[in-house]
Amino acid sequence: HRLALADEHGGGRPWLGTYHLVALYTRSLPAGEVARNFKAGAGVHGESPVVRGPSEKEIFFETKVAPLLADQCLECHDAGTRKGKLDLSRKTSAFAALKAGTPVVPGKPDQSLLWESVLHDDMPEDREPLSSEQKAILKKWIADGATWSLERIDPADYVHGGSAEGTWVQRLTVPEYIATVRATVGVDIAKEAREILPRDLRADGFSNTAYNLSVDLKHVESYARLAEIIVSRMDVPKFADRFGRNRRFTDKEMGALIEKMGKWILRGPLEKREVIGYRGVTTAVAAAGGTTDEAIGLVIEAMLQSPRFLYRVEQQRGDGTSWPVDEYELATRISFILWGASPDEELVRAAERGELSGEEGLVRQIERMRKDPRAIERSLQFASEWLNLGRLANMNPDRKKFPQWKPELGADMREETLAFFREVVWTQERPLTDLLNAQFTYLTPALAKHYGLQPSGKGVARYDLDKVPARGGLLTQGSVLTIGGDEASMVTRGLFVMHDLLRGVVKDPPPEVDVTPIPSKPGLTQRDAATMRIEDRSCGGCHSKFEPLAFGLEKFNGLGAYQEKDRFGNPLREDGEILIPGEAKAVPYANSAELMDLLAASDRVGQSITWKITQFALGRPLGASDARVVEKIHQEATKNGGTYADVLTAIILSDLVRMTRTETDG
Repeated sequence: HRLALADEHGGGRPWLGTYHLVALYTRSLPAGEVARNFKAGAGVHGESPVVRGPSEKEIFFETKVAPLLADQCLECHDAGTRKGKLDLSRKTSAFAALKAGTPVVPGKPDQSLLWESVLHDDMPEDREPLSSEQKAILKKWIADGATWSLERIDPADYVHGGSAEGTWVQRLTVPEYIATVRATVGVDIAKEAREILPRDLRADGFSNTAYNLSVDLKHVESYARLAEIIVSRMDVPKFADRFGRNRRFTDKEMGALIEKMGKWILRGPLEKREVIGYRGVTTAVAAAGGTTDEAIGLVIEAMLQSPRFLYRVEQQRGDGTSWPVDEYELATRISFILWGASPDEELVRAAERGELSGEEGLVRQIERMRKDPRAIERSLQFASEWLNLGRLANMNPDRKKFPQWKPELGADMREETLAFFREVVWTQERPLTDLLNAQFTYLTPALAKHYGLQPSGKGVARYDLDKVPARGGLLTQGSVLTIGGDEASMVTRGLFVMHDLLRGVVKDPPPEVDVTPIPSKPGLTQRDAATMRIEDRSCGGCHSKFEPLAFGLEKFNGLGAYQEKDRFGNPLREDGEILIPGEAKAVPYANSAELMDLLAASDRVGQSITWKITQFALGRPLGASDARVVEKIHQEATKNGGTYADVLTAIILSDLVRMTRTETDG
């Protein structure tokens, strides 16, 4: 059969047929099939730990009732809105008596104001009543004693429902593929990979979101082409010498070489069937009169196209509970979190010696790896993804409004933010919330002039902003301000602050609503337009939650330049108030500097940044089942200083990294 394939596919190099047999199998599987066929990993787990779980009533509340209240009720009945003086986000307020009655009376649905309102569909006219199934959930919960096991229901925890839990396998992103090839075989394939591979698309704010990393025919062809290029640039004999110098075509010697080499390339021990498959490649080469170096090169090509190389494949078989990940899987998780690449030799040796199972050995490796330049590069990838800096390369503002615009200015804005992030996070090692109000930045002469500052020198220079009160922190940088578009929209700027800094939730507008930005004109600023929307009964309920968050940024135009008046001569303001999700009262501020200080002092902002870093580290959206662990990560990191390094350490030491959800064969 192999020889027939060789005749059909191999051409002048008949042993290529067996290579195709291995590579085509590994290349042709869709993501779901890869997950099913390659779940068996390298390690053997011991017995799963015995951990006391929540009660059935707590599970029912957290998986059925809390998501229902978050989705259907808290838009109008949270601590900030309290329509009808009803706050259903906390137990104390939900169980407290009101003039109209007590919202929730444990064990007594008929005496519960919430149930009475739901039963009679007492909802706003523009809202669909609850379904019979949803009503049954609420009635059962109250009748069973209204168990409430959360300090507060946070709508942000339920945005993704249970979908966050179903991701088992992650394809390497383009940057991860490039870094992993370099770390594994020492070849720089960056230029070709960026040209040949399809772009990774953003989902849930990041391009490494696992469920969105599919593989199509273009990927299959690209990986095959890249594997051939990579091997052609390798010194195959020298690489093979790392794993054994006896390279004869015998089962013992070639099999041993494949095992050792495969363990390095595929990030864990090979199973017997895998060794047999790759051994088939070398057998075909030998039968066709090829050399051992040719055979090894083709094995490497096949391995570079294996799901175990292109994906981060892990063992998931178990009893349905959470088990510790094995040492090799943990090493891979750590290296991709810190470096965005495969483990180095020292981390692999630590895994082999079992040093990663204890916290002391784990912390030692984390501290070592944080000092590597790859850790800085990985953090800059996070910053770029979090703030969507890639969009700056495609900006095309209206040249009539902004005749001075040049594409190079967008690149300068990106570099400003990354240099600022690097300085705060790595050089000064400051708490992450200082990203909101640190009084310095890095500018090119062109960007300094654009900001109205005196250019300093010819290259990128540091600018102290102590005497420039309007600027300081991420929100006053062009890379973020341009999110508002040409009109400096309060909607998009406010939504950015709400979603990316405060982890707030607001529903999408109804499909019939015209969302075209209202342009400024004489007598109408963007703040005026926002105020009109807030005062509109059909819009104000949502817009009042996020547009005021951008009021302090009104003096920055669509390209981030500071101005006291807009182009129509309308005077602009920078005062406002900020309502933190979950809080009852808004806090006023007089200017943008005060707004930045309020954000920097907010624990909610710190929590949100921790949430974002954790999402990027895990490569998947986070849900309600993760919330307690992420909160613990945040508390631990804050206690230790609240730096980026503190957050990463707390993430890696958490159950989100050291444990894995298993699934049964059924």
